[in-house]
Amino acid sequence: MSPTVQSVIALALVVAAALYFILGWLKKRKNPGCGGGCGCSGSSKTKLGK
Repeated sequence: MSPTVQSVIALALVVAAALYFILGWLKKRKNPGCGGGCGCSGSSKTKLGK
């Protein structure tokens, strides 16, 4: 395997890993409740509000 092909494969793996972590971080960042300032979870707040 040539060094160029190895570099391309390694770069693709690094980009895939970075995207995986960034997308996971973005999913955790979304707060379904009141915005996250009160410390409650989004599901229990909607149940209590009904």
